[in-house]
Parts: sequence; C-alpha cells; structure tokens
Amino acid sequence: MDEHRHPLPAANVLLLPDSLLEVTNDQGRFSFRDLKDGSYQLSTSYIGYLTDTTTIKLRKGQTKQVKINLKPSDILLGTIVVSEEHAKQEETLQADHFHEDFIHENLNGTFAKSIEKLPGISAINVGVGIAKPVIRGLSSNRIIVNHQGIKQESQQWGSDHGLEIDQFDVENVEIIKGPGSLQYGSDGLGGVINIMPDKILPENTFAGTILGVRKSNNDHWGGSAKLGFNVHNCFGSVRYSHQNFADYQVPSTLFSYNGIELPIENNRLKNTAGRESNISVNMGLNKPWGITRLLYSHYSLDAGLFSGAVGIPRSYALNDDGNYRDLDVPQQKVDHYRFSMNQVFFFGTNHLVIDAGFQRNLRRELTEPEFHSIPLSQLQDPNDKLAIELLLETFSIASHYEHQIRADWKNIVGLNAQWQRNERGGFEFLLPNFRTFRGGVYSITQKELSDDWLVNGGLRLDLGNNDTDFYRQYIWNSNETIIDSLLSPATDDLFVNWSASIGTNYTFWQDRWTLKANFGKSFRVPYPAETVSNGIHHGTFRHEVGTPDLATEHGYQLDLGTYWNYDKIAGSFSTYFNYFDNYIYLGPTFPARFSPLPEAGQIFQYRQDDAIYTGFELQYDWQVLSQLSFNQSVDFVQSYNPKTSLALPFTPQPSIRTDLNFSPYLKSPWLEESYVELSHQYHMAAFGNLRIDRSETSTPAYQLWDISLGTTIHVAEQELELKAQVQNIFNTEYFAHLSRYRIINVPEQGRNFVLTARLKFGGGFGH
Repeated sequence: MDEHRHPLPAANVLLLPDSLLEVTNDQGRFSFRDLKDGSYQLSTSYIGYLTDTTTIKLRKGQTKQVKINLKPSDILLGTIVVSEEHAKQEETLQADHFHEDFIHENLNGTFAKSIEKLPGISAINVGVGIAKPVIRGLSSNRIIVNHQGIKQESQQWGSDHGLEIDQFDVENVEIIKGPGSLQYGSDGLGGVINIMPDKILPENTFAGTILGVRKSNNDHWGGSAKLGFNVHNCFGSVRYSHQNFADYQVPSTLFSYNGIELPIENNRLKNTAGRESNISVNMGLNKPWGITRLLYSHYSLDAGLFSGAVGIPRSYALNDDGNYRDLDVPQQKVDHYRFSMNQVFFFGTNHLVIDAGFQRNLRRELTEPEFHSIPLSQLQDPNDKLAIELLLETFSIASHYEHQIRADWKNIVGLNAQWQRNERGGFEFLLPNFRTFRGGVYSITQKELSDDWLVNGGLRLDLGNNDTDFYRQYIWNSNETIIDSLLSPATDDLFVNWSASIGTNYTFWQDRWTLKANFGKSFRVPYPAETVSNGIHHGTFRHEVGTPDLATEHGYQLDLGTYWNYDKIAGSFSTYFNYFDNYIYLGPTFPARFSPLPEAGQIFQYRQDDAIYTGFELQYDWQVLSQLSFNQSVDFVQSYNPKTSLALPFTPQPSIRTDLNFSPYLKSPWLEESYVELSHQYHMAAFGNLRIDRSETSTPAYQLWDISLGTTIHVAEQELELKAQVQNIFNTEYFAHLSRYRIINVPEQGRNFVLTARLKFGGGFGH
C-alpha cells in the first residue's frame, strides 16, 4: 500500500535468497507458496516509491501475512538489492549492492569501468574496450569475481587482460570490500564481486528487454536483447549482446614517447577499434524441494591495441589509413566459454548449495614477428602473427550447508576446489604449460546476541599446488643465429594455509545507525605467472620475469564501518588497515638488468616485500528539497612498502565524486522517473614517494564534468526508458593513473555523447 493505504497493483516483490519474483494484483496482494522454514527478505519496489526491505521468519510451516507500506520518492536512486541471508562474512564487512539500472545509467564500455562511480572501486584499463576492476587498490589475483556461484577464471593476472563479463547481462551485484578468503578462497583477500543469479519470474509469465546504445566518441553501436519465461515453475532465459566500436578520439594531436613528440592524426587513436559479443542461456526448475539452474555463455572480444603499447611506436603505424573500424596488429582475441550448474536443496530450515562449472578461456595476442627478431624458419606460416596463445581450462566445484541451530544461531560449513590446465602457443614466450589446484574447507558461525547485535567468525584450511613444465625459448639475431635463450624452470610447489575472521554488526538509535567491525587473517597462493613467467607481456610493454621460490602472501586486515539513515540524509563511512606479509608485486630490477629481446628495455621481476594498504571511503545522499538530491563520495587509498619507503605500483589516485540530481514531478500518466543529473569528479595527482613506485610516471590531477538526463515512458503495461549522457563535457585532456596507455603518455577518451533506449515488456500465459 501507499502512504494513504491505497493498494499498489503491479508492484515487484523479490524474495531472497531464492530470487523468486511476484507481482501484486489489483488489490496490492501477493503470495509465495511452499516456502521452507527459515529467514527471508522481501524487497518491494514500485515506480515513484522508495524500495522497502522487510525480513520475515517462518517457523514450522506457518503462514504469515505481511503488510508493506511504501513511501513516495521524488528522487531517482539506484535500486538497492539485498544479499542472500546466509552466515557470511559480508554481514560484518563493507558491502555495496546495486541493480542493473546502475549499469545502464553509467555505461562506460565495460563492466569494470561502469562501476567506477562506487567509492573504493576503480579500474585498470587499456583503451575503452579492455578493463579490470580494482577494490581499494587491489586487483588481478587478489579480487574474485564470483559469477552466479562460479569464480571467473580468465588469465586475470595480467594488467592488460580484461574481465570477460557482459555488462548488459547483470541484474544484481554485491561488492564485498575486504578479506573474502574465508569463504571464497585464496584470491579473495582484496574483495569479492558477486554477480547474483537472475531473478525467477512469477509462474506462467514471460518478460524481456531490448536495449540499444549509441556513443559518439568512437562511433559505437551496441545492443542487447533478452527473453525470459516461467511455465509451471520451469524457467529460463536467453540473451544476446553485441558491441562494435571504432578508433576512439582523444583531446590531443600529439603524444610524447621517450621525449619525442609523435602525432595522433585527426585526434583518433589508431587501432583501438573492437568488437564484443556475448550469448547466454539459462534454464532451471523451481520446486518445493529446491532450485536448479543451468547456465551456458560464450563471450568474445576482438580488440586492437595502440601501436605504442607493443614495442616502439612506428610512424607508419600511426598514419591515418582512412578506416577507423579496421583491426590491425597488435591485437587481442579472447573467447571465454562457460558451463555451470547451481543447485539448492531445502531441508526445513536448512539448505545445501552446490555449484559446479567448467570454463575454457582462449587468449590470443597478435603482432608482427619481425618486431622481436623471430626468423621465418621458426614460423609455421610466413604470415603467422600469433605471438602468444594461452588456453586455460578450469573445472571448479563449491558447496556449503547452512544449519539453523536455533532461531538466533546458524552455522555454515563448506568447501571449494578448483583444477586448472594452461597450454601455451605462438612464436613468442611468456608462460610455460602449467597445472594448478586450489582447495579448502571452512566453517562460519553467526550468533544474534539480540535483535540489534550479531557476531560472526570462522576458520578455513587450504591446500594449493602449482605444477609447471620446463621451457626454453631461443633468441636469434638478424642472421638467424641463436644468441641467447629464455628459461622457465619446472616446479611442483605445495602450499598449505589457513585463514580466520571475527566480526560484529550492531544497530542502535532506532535502527538509524549501524556499526560494523571485522578482523581477519587471509592469504594468497602465488600464481604461475608470478613464479615462472619469462618474456614480453604485450599490453604492458615490458619483459616480465617470475621468481620460482615465492612464498604464500599473508594479510592481516582490520575493517571498520558505520552507516546512518535519517529522513533527509543517509550515508556511510568505512576505514581499513591491511598489513601484508610477503606481498607479491612486479617491479624493475635493481640494479637494473636489461632484456636480451629487442625493444623490451629493463627487466621487471616479481618480488616479495611487506606492504601496507590503508584508507577510507565516505558516501552520503542528502535530499535537499523534495525534488533535488545531492550525492557525494570520497575515497582514499594509501599504499606503502616499508622496505623501499615508496608506494606500491597501481595505487589509485584519491578522488571526490559529486552528483546533483533534479527529478521534476510530472503529472503525465505515461511519463515517469524523469531526471537531470550533473556530475563532477576530481582525481588528485599521483606524485612523490607516497603515491607512486619508482617504476611509475607521476600523473597530474584532473577534473571531469558529466551531465545526464532520462525518462520512462509507459505504454499499456510496457516501459520504454530513454537516457542521454554527455561524458567529459569540456573535452578535458587528462591521464588516468591506472590506464596502461599512461606509460606512453596517451590521454584518455575525450567528449562522448551516449544515448540509450531500453524497452521492457512482459505478460502472462493462459492457464
């Protein structure tokens, strides 16, 4: 009902953790049947009203009536979704939740770039089509992307390797900021991005979306279409997405390389075009005994790299060829296949979850062989341009059982296991063939000391193995004479580790304030890329060498957070202190050693030192007037290497982001959710010993202005959302410190007009 106790028909009611969706009838009523005993959360949303979250507990199969009153809202906010009600670490860690609408309002080419607006989140990017997420300064194998129960595995150790996730195929996301090793395993010590399963539609209904995107800067055309159904609780969906973009424009006609100014013709960064496509198919059953989900997906990316990213920029590679959409070398081709199953069994108040999956990731990096003195005699084909091929196959299984000991006490026990096999190919060498195993068992318990106070804690034991093959790569001169070689030794390393955590969550002052605290001991097992690599890593333009005897990385991590919610203002403040023992990172050799490969420069080698990461995040929303809201977020990350007295590489710049949102009240019955938003972001400079490592270039401060507007048109029972953005309004020339093109002094994308249209439709089947 609304504030006047009038019924609200066609409101969406989402039941979690089962992701069941119902729609209210003409009297504003809804029902869920055949629910097991336990704790659930109802997330109720209706256009023009604030989303309501209500917790219910069912005992001994009882029937419970719930009255939900929604409060009107004149401001457009990202939909807040609630994570699954399990005894998990995130109850006492900082966690952000957002819905697919947040992605559509902040489209930036990739999933990782589109979530940068969240405090504490940034991205390492290569142009506009390749990016990977960073949480509180940590990335790659320190961040887990858990895609519908399965850990995404796709050569994520590389700073120029993107995240193979279709940003249009994301409904609900939870981001855990802090140590996630306890439940998710070795790579989760920096944080976890949980992409939740799609919601299950009401029985005997169908729903779909058609989305179109146009971007001016790089002549981008994109679209996505999805159709889902639920027939007698047999549900499924299929989605296809495609993006095609040309070379992107920068607000500069020159860039500087080793003190030499080189041209950027017509403000276009040549060979930065690309194509991305994704298809996903979901099928499942929703029965009283449990829920079964099956998923197949194929992600494909073909993206060019600017010439200066691989070797020395050559003048002919910078000349305008008159075609902004063609792809030349250097180039990346990536195909990621995934098959997975999610199974939930209900046993009264308890339940068992099983996730199993197989992933096949094929990465190919193309370049000219003569750039690295590869003689024709070593090529299978005179036109061969396949420099590096990495084929990674991963089988994983995870399971946990949640036991409700008492109404106020529950326990979860679980296990994870993962097997990998990687095979190399191509005329260049970076990594040998290898196999890995990661496995662990854990237990987490959660006790409610009162209605407002809970504590949780847990323990985990892990086993890891890296098994790598010996490999030798010869180096030739122009006369095809062997002058040197690159070696990777055979290894068979075993790692045994443990992690633990204890935390608390306390709510007070009439549920307006919440305090969270968590202390954990986490770990990370070295990956073969860090122990046996030896060769040029193309997108980073450097020779990288592993260190075979690396030890396990250990973290001791303290997180504190507070949340408040008043009538006019709501927000959060969190701070953290992370001390890492044997922190693994890549740095230049000292004293300097230089690569025997042409154009490779100084060798970078993986090393271990102690490290400190600390910082804070502040975020708040202030409803200034009934139709005017003000949002601001501040994040700050400080890294420190006690041995060198320098910052660690790739530490994000401190930033301040501000949004001013005006949502006019329109009396039109078919026009709703209209808004205009002005956004500003300021990124501080990165320079000096406390901000950059000796291998990095300082980056000046910069500020950007964006503006966006949107509205929703209602025709019958369908919705058409129209949004427009202008990114980088003033066409500012700036350098992003985490951009891989920062190394060669190439600025980021200039002014960009973005138009999106999304049609939502649906209906019911006859009985």
